Parts: sequence; structure tokens; C-alpha cells
Amino acid sequence: MKILGVFTALSLGSLSTIATANNNYGYECRFGNELRVIEVVYLQRESPVPCEVRYIKEHSNEKLWNASYEVGYCETQAEQFVKKQQAWGWSCKKVMPSAGVSHEN
Repeated sequence: MKILGVFTALSLGSLSTIATANNNYGYECRFGNELRVIEVVYLQRESPVPCEVRYIKEHSNEKLWNASYEVGYCETQAEQFVKKQQAWGWSCKKVMPSAGVSHEN
């Protein structure tokens, strides 16, 4: 029973990471002097959905993916896109909004 309690606490802890979705984050990807930003944006306070994945480069801000009901979809899409960027030679690092990632439409 104690093990189940610990497992439940750990599971809820990991879910709370997603549920505090008010914490938008992104990835800065650089290649030479060029910068690309991939953002995960949560559209409702304290909820992981709805969400969007935005791609920002130079003077454009494009919504690549969005989810209304599927928790984890935006995060997975963003991570996969970052891996593609890295495969193309870009150097990417995760950043929080306080690092200047929050770009509004």
C-alpha cells in the first residue's frame, strides 16, 4: 500500500508539471547568426490544453500545431521539431518565457 501511495504521488507530480500549463516555454535554435524559436503556448491558465506550437523566424510567427483535447500533443510535436532542426545542423536549447521567448501574434 505504501508503494502505491508513492507511485500515485510521483504520477500526480508529473501530471502537475503538465497541468501548470500556464508556464509557456520554448526552444531557441541557432545556426550561425540565424535564430529560430519554437514555442509551446498554453491558451488557458492551469490547463495543458488547448495549446499551440509556434515557430518564429525573422519577421514571421507561424502556428504549426495545436491541440484542444490531447494532453502532451503540443509538447511532443515541439520536441520532434527541435530534433529535426538539430538534424539539419541547428543548435537548440530550451528556454522559459522570462528569457524572451514569449512572442504574441
